[in-house]
Amino acid sequence: MKNNIEIVLLGDSLIKRGEWKTLLEKEGIINLGVDADTINRVIKRVDKVIDIKPKIVFLMIGINDLCISTPLENVFEEYKSLLKILKKASVKTVVHALFVTQMPSVNKKVEVFNLLLKEYCQKEKISFVDLNSYFSNEKNLLKEELTTDGLHLGQMAYKVWAYKLKQLIEELKLL
Repeated sequence: MKNNIEIVLLGDSLIKRGEWKTLLEKEGIINLGVDADTINRVIKRVDKVIDIKPKIVFLMIGINDLCISTPLENVFEEYKSLLKILKKASVKTVVHALFVTQMPSVNKKVEVFNLLLKEYCQKEKISFVDLNSYFSNEKNLLKEELTTDGLHLGQMAYKVWAYKLKQLIEELKLL
């Protein structure tokens, strides 16, 4: 573990915009979220994560791939490649289901993608967490009070997310 980093949060703007040290009330956290990131770009920089040797990586990536109309099958194959790299390097990973948005056409893809991802993670014994039941309304859209623009999260959503992550860390004895 380099520089006493225990937790890496890896992904796109949804990860990047979280103040994770404050939210999780913990030092030893590094935020490797990048605005507009895609799975392929995460694959290109995953060696940096592996070099850190964290105890745990929380991964949330893929919504940008689905929004730019990359075929769902391709997105899923890239995601599996990323997970294989992390697994081969013995990096304990918790995969987050993609959050729903306020765009029904995107949410249809998110729903199918999350199902594929959940099944793959179960098969490969990779921890998988789906927080959409806390973030979506009865129409399966991202709750208006939790978003700034229909896709990105507001501060209340990050507080809910962090609370659930703290529970997960404790429940699974991840640290």
